Amino acid sequence: MKKLFSFLMSAVLTLVCIAAALTIGYVVLTSSEMYQWYGTEAQEVTEFGSPYKFYYEKLDNIEKHAYNEIITNIYGMPEEIEIPAINADQLDRVFTAILMDNPDLFFVGRKCTLSSKMLKTYCAVEYIITKDEYPAQRDEIAQAAQRVIAGLSNPEDEWQTELEIHDYIVDNCRYELSEPKLVCSSVYGVLVNGYAACEGYSRTAKLLFDEVGIESAMVSGISKSFDGIEGPHMWNAVKINGDFYYLDCTWDDPITDEGKDVRLYSYFNVTTKMISKTHSKFSYNFVCIKTAENYYVRTDRFFEEYDRSYEDRIADIISEDIGNGNGEIQLRFGSKKVYNAAIKDLIENGRIYKILAGADGLTVAGYSQKSITYFKDEGQFMLTLVPEKG
Repeated sequence: MKKLFSFLMSAVLTLVCIAAALTIGYVVLTSSEMYQWYGTEAQEVTEFGSPYKFYYEKLDNIEKHAYNEIITNIYGMPEEIEIPAINADQLDRVFTAILMDNPDLFFVGRKCTLSSKMLKTYCAVEYIITKDEYPAQRDEIAQAAQRVIAGLSNPEDEWQTELEIHDYIVDNCRYELSEPKLVCSSVYGVLVNGYAACEGYSRTAKLLFDEVGIESAMVSGISKSFDGIEGPHMWNAVKINGDFYYLDCTWDDPITDEGKDVRLYSYFNVTTKMISKTHSKFSYNFVCIKTAENYYVRTDRFFEEYDRSYEDRIADIISEDIGNGNGEIQLRFGSKKVYNAAIKDLIENGRIYKILAGADGLTVAGYSQKSITYFKDEGQFMLTLVPEKG
């Protein structure tokens, strides 16, 4: 009886130990799990996904392990992926980070559910295409991306490369949010279909920046349109020549009331202060403060002040843009006061027509010196001039 009682006491102690383990951490762990995940520091997976996993770095150690397991296995589109024992809130952070970091996951939906089996934890990812469809669509995206990269004029120049990627997206994609919505939110929508929503623009920019070795991240938040309507939005933070800037390809691709596509640079390498006039609730605020790589600063189209002594400079900008085949001439002013002074003189007083008359080669290129359309962006202190053909 003593031996039997001793055995029973041992069993009870074992059960107590297991119960205690259940109250510590997440769920009971096997020794292999403890060794594989909880006893090791997570190391970023570099073989899969983006080379610049910004949101991965914001996770804690066990969440990073879960991220690594998912990104390593997800391209095989399995029904479920074993991950460390985490809760639903942690999985939400992990899956959001994965989607924000890796634009090549065009085949992945927005749902990821958690389950436990035999003391192991799994996640099940939603896919929006089948395994059979994946290889062909992946290749279509890769071929389209390589065409863009092959056309870059100077891949060693980060700013010029960023500009040409921006221009490609703006020129070859139209904004559209239609069914299926998740395709419009993917790189497939931009690079293959030629139409997408803001998320598709942002993902494609990051995908192409990844390919050419430019560090960037996607940023989600809220944007407010010119008529005051707010809605969810996505754009990019891009590291150019050592500093981060904000880039919004979607907002640089407007359509006029007449249905004309216009390529702008209003949101090309802007500061936090500039973009915060229309964008808010950033998923991460990069605190962009530099202006050296802003489009208008780099191209000498930024005016800290305005008076008629700048007319020759504006005429030269018009001549240069028309000569390069750009039908839209964009000027940016340093403050509301300077912007208002320029609008009053150039537009309200009609001084722009004198400047057009002095712009070399305007009529040779087929543009009128007496007719012009203009677009005002009071929030960004922008003036876009479009000389009329004729």
